[in-house]
Amino acid sequence: MYMGRFYDILDFTLFEGVNKDGIAEFLKNASNKISSYKKGDIVVLQDSLCKSLSLLCQGTLLAKMTNADGKEIVIEHLSAPEMLAPAFIYGTENRFPVTLQAEDEVIIWSLSKDDFLKMMETDDALLRNFLRQISDRSVFLSRKLNEFALQNMSTRIVSYLQRNAVITNIQDVAFIMGVARPSLSRTLSAMVEEGVLIKTEEGYRLLKS
Repeated sequence: MYMGRFYDILDFTLFEGVNKDGIAEFLKNASNKISSYKKGDIVVLQDSLCKSLSLLCQGTLLAKMTNADGKEIVIEHLSAPEMLAPAFIYGTENRFPVTLQAEDEVIIWSLSKDDFLKMMETDDALLRNFLRQISDRSVFLSRKLNEFALQNMSTRIVSYLQRNAVITNIQDVAFIMGVARPSLSRTLSAMVEEGVLIKTEEGYRLLKS
């Protein structure tokens, strides 16, 4: 059984510098709940309404997207502590952009978006933290867009390795990049021959100059 750490909501960076006594008092009458999921469970379906602030307090989620042709792309792995889809809570089109699937035992704490708005109105630090996290998330998404739409595969591999250090599972990385496994394997082999990468016991790494 997975026994990962459970993060209390006040452990999240969202609540850094807030009046914790005031937040605790507010939550006594707010509409919030804790939900548990087992490995393999679908936590959220792509395009479902985002009605609440949701915090991943324990476990890991796989975020994947399916296009109109049914092609599935792995976007990322989300590990606790993590706020889920913060940029979509108050959007005009407030729908989850991805499907979230539990990769182990997952616990999520949720608070209605109306109550969360009232909470932010009572604490400036909470409001600033939330706005900062939305901005940080936008930067992440813009980098993802750059990888998928603008870079060739070799450049995407280099970008991936600069963030993750090693490619251990070619199939997983192929899903993340939205490419076929054989294509990724060929490119990795070519980059090794070119002296850009080195293949070690752990996997493929950038060759340090």
